[in-house]
Amino acid sequence: MQDKQKTGQNIDSFCGKCKQSSEHTIMALDNETVSKVRCRSCGNTHRFRSPADAPKVRKARKKQGEPEAATAEIVWASGLAKAKGSGREYSMAAIYRVGEIVNHQTFGKGIVLKLYANKCGMLFKDGERLMASTNQ
Repeated sequence: MQDKQKTGQNIDSFCGKCKQSSEHTIMALDNETVSKVRCRSCGNTHRFRSPADAPKVRKARKKQGEPEAATAEIVWASGLAKAKGSGREYSMAAIYRVGEIVNHQTFGKGIVLKLYANKCGMLFKDGERLMASTNQ
């Protein structure tokens, strides 16, 4: 059986500042149970936490109710296979049609998805972008 704990003795505890279990000095007792300790590494004073109580590594939660979304690259590749024409250079002064292939100097090959007044939605390999055009 363990000896009674006394203030000033050393004990292992989990330090939230250091994020590890290390040696601590007992600072306060409450009915023979350790209540406050001071970390010997960083000097932080905090409540006693058993080394077994160290926080576990958490996994990111999966969003519920949403199916696995296809990545933009997969959608872009399948869209290129279905697209019309061989492609032309992008120009803000041009008029585009849905399904047309466009070559942009920064974003690369893209497909026209939607038409708006003076704009069009294009899908590039890295995602969808709203581009200027002279569509009415």
